[in-house]
Amino acid sequence: MKLINHGVEDDLSYVTDTEILINFSNALNSLYPYLIPINAFAYDAWDDIVVPLFYEMVYQSFSYKYGITLTPKDVHAYEFTLSSYHGKCHIECYPIKESLAVFTNFEWVNVSKEHFEGTLLIFKSFGDGINFLTGGIKKEQAAQVHFNYVEIEIVSEETGSKRGNEFETIYIPAKDLDFVFIADD
Repeated sequence: MKLINHGVEDDLSYVTDTEILINFSNALNSLYPYLIPINAFAYDAWDDIVVPLFYEMVYQSFSYKYGITLTPKDVHAYEFTLSSYHGKCHIECYPIKESLAVFTNFEWVNVSKEHFEGTLLIFKSFGDGINFLTGGIKKEQAAQVHFNYVEIEIVSEETGSKRGNEFETIYIPAKDLDFVFIADD
């Protein structure tokens, strides 16, 4: 249960939710090259580093920004897909352009903002749409990884769950999105 009794850090009131997320993306870009020499750039080691780091850098920033006590069980964990996003604190993405370049099914397509009406665009992770770090990549590929795209789960606005028979995941450049923290009970 989230409690609105957490201390508020006044300086965070000047920081947008988008800036908090982009700060995390920048941290990944800085940290990732140092994980390659110690073989912590993929598989379980990657998850063990990035999931708690996201919680601490992003959700704890929101906790101090909004005065809400959050625990890991209250929030949508980095890289994870949920059966429903209702009842979990999560981050929604909002396109800032009318037409977007979207990476889906290993190809780039142009999609209008209206295509997403009636849906929620749920932030899942930062990545490049090509390399699947949780599943693992070869060490030679690791130098090509970047974190300037957002992996997004598209779900029904009404139910907070998948539309149809399967989840739909896309990648959109982070620069084309605004991010908003949703404190959902």
